[in-house]
Amino acid sequence: MPHLVLEHTANVPDRPDLHRVLLDLHDALLAAAPFERKDLKSRAIRHDVFAVGDGADDRPFVALSIAILDGRRDDVKGAISDAALEVLVRAFPRLVAEGRGAISVEVRDLHRASYRRVRVREA
Repeated sequence: MPHLVLEHTANVPDRPDLHRVLLDLHDALLAAAPFERKDLKSRAIRHDVFAVGDGADDRPFVALSIAILDGRRDDVKGAISDAALEVLVRAFPRLVAEGRGAISVEVRDLHRASYRRVRVREA
């Protein structure tokens, strides 16, 4: 925990090393909240078919969803969002500068009572 899903449209003007961005997000989350590195799970998904607003071709987006077990205070969730957004703004500077797209971060709760996992033994 947590699970990070970084979605982006094919028309994002920046081409950062997404593996590096995910690792930078891990570092930011570890600094913002008491998580363990071994529990972070991240992936990036590119969308070739999408629509933003009026559907204009020059409206890209980057959206990060962070799922954590419920029970964290709102100020902790806010710190997580702020830290993650800083990473994304640095990773996608042209998107920010060109002003037609959006970068968003959402922290959502996983239902603790129903969440299950099998931890794979580490080497």
